[in-house]
Amino acid sequence: NPPPLLPLSARPSPMAPTSRPAATSAARSGPSRFDGLPMPGDAPPSGACVRIERPEPGLARLFLDPPHKKLALFDVPLLMDLERALDELARDASLRSLVITGKEPLSFAAGADIETIQKLTTADLAAQFARSGQALFQRLHRMSRGGGGRVFVVAAVGGPVPGGACELCLACDRIVLADSEKSRIGLPEVLLGILPAWGGSQRLPRRLGVPAALGAILTGKLHNPRQALKLGLVDRLAPAENLVSIASEIAAGRMSCAYRGRMGMRRLLIDKNPLVTALVASQAKKKVLAQTKGHYPAPLAAIPLVVAA
Repeated sequence: NPPPLLPLSARPSPMAPTSRPAATSAARSGPSRFDGLPMPGDAPPSGACVRIERPEPGLARLFLDPPHKKLALFDVPLLMDLERALDELARDASLRSLVITGKEPLSFAAGADIETIQKLTTADLAAQFARSGQALFQRLHRMSRGGGGRVFVVAAVGGPVPGGACELCLACDRIVLADSEKSRIGLPEVLLGILPAWGGSQRLPRRLGVPAALGAILTGKLHNPRQALKLGLVDRLAPAENLVSIASEIAAGRMSCAYRGRMGMRRLLIDKNPLVTALVASQAKKKVLAQTKGHYPAPLAAIPLVVAA
């Protein structure tokens, strides 16, 4: 649960204009789990891809803002800077609330960098990239209240939020999506012949339930805001111009935001029932084979991961 709600009289308005807080960058120092992975030729200086603002005591805002990309992509420089930023935030004993967002309300991140993936020419490099991303997003999850940490973490996202960008959101306590025709969120990896390997294959079924998660992952659908809210993929919609302020109010406990993921008896009867999940997996496999004739291994590989989650 988020921090206790303050009385209405004590709550600052989420729409009140404020001066922009001072920002810090997440400079890289020391070893990183991403060391040795291919760097882009236009890699920016250390710390340039992520900035942290602290608008009030106990609250931080983390912005994905790589200067070498028009829309953030999870390439090695961004992943390294995000790793260092989370290390810095984890050392802050006063931190209680965190908002993760993009440089603009409708510009969050377009997932993993395809050019980086194309440069993973050995199985060892591919495994390092996948496992390092898993570990990074797991680090974020463990900071969060849902992962047993002390920080209530809210993802404030908009525009395209596919693949790794969606997986980052799933590691947070709440997801607030900009209510815009430009917003789309989901896990389209199988359409590229890969898997949601940074936690999406596990966290999406825990949020949506096994049947809905299989439907989302196997089709690779990107959901518009209303679809995502109805499905339970996000917890709240917000006007783009107020996205970060509303997410900050939720993170600080001054605005309520119910978790819309699957809970209760239905989860017990379906998601934790091995007979039901085995039937769901069998039906999903038959459907995939009928559509692909067995020529696309990614969706078939995703099914047991989702069912076991």
